[in-house]
Amino acid sequence: MTDGRRRWARITTSSSAILLLVAVISLWQVSGEFFDSYNPESNYLVKLDPGESGDFEIVDSALLTALRVSEGGTPDSDLTLTDSEGNEIPGRNPRWKDPERMGSDGETVYSPVRVFKGMEGSFTLQNQGSSGLWLVNDDDAAEKMLGNVWMYMFYIGCCIGSPIGLVGVVLAVMVWADKRKVPDQFVIIEDGSVIIGNPQQEGAVVEEPGVAPSPFVGVSNQTVENPQEEEFDDYWKKWDEG
Repeated sequence: MTDGRRRWARITTSSSAILLLVAVISLWQVSGEFFDSYNPESNYLVKLDPGESGDFEIVDSALLTALRVSEGGTPDSDLTLTDSEGNEIPGRNPRWKDPERMGSDGETVYSPVRVFKGMEGSFTLQNQGSSGLWLVNDDDAAEKMLGNVWMYMFYIGCCIGSPIGLVGVVLAVMVWADKRKVPDQFVIIEDGSVIIGNPQQEGAVVEEPGVAPSPFVGVSNQTVENPQEEEFDDYWKKWDEG
């Protein structure tokens, strides 16, 4: 079983490494287009200076995001969005899944200040703040990225390579734990010798060190004289002779 685990640990870890490498290469290939698609300066629906307002029309959009330049904190929304009938669209506050956007210069950071979902029709956006306001259609950016084959390769590499790698790590730990286990041993007395055997290695026996073989092994039909009896007989002979 240990050999099977070791084999599968090698297969899964190697496969995971290859898939994650594909994901890294794919991310490198698609990174330029990704940042351009989500850069508000190059992909905005409406751009307003302080105090300005603008009209726009949306056929069908699941997600619109209003952003402002961040200067070390989260700026206020300070905007009003109304539909063609004058009804205000409140939207919602940004959440953790609404990330900040990076500008093309690599230094400017755009923070989401308001998010609108399920938009369709004609609308008017008014900037009531003291800084610029960008409204981007995230659906358009997502469609551009989904049309890139490198994006699919990135998803495949991450979504499949990561769990396979986790399985490989678990199997490697199990193999390592099996190696640390002391094999069971049994003792055999053969011809007076103490022999230690390992049940996992059939036919392999090791003689226990420090145990000498019996002096009577292999001795048959022989009389072993007692040296004390010889000394006692010699003593009586000398005493009798005076």
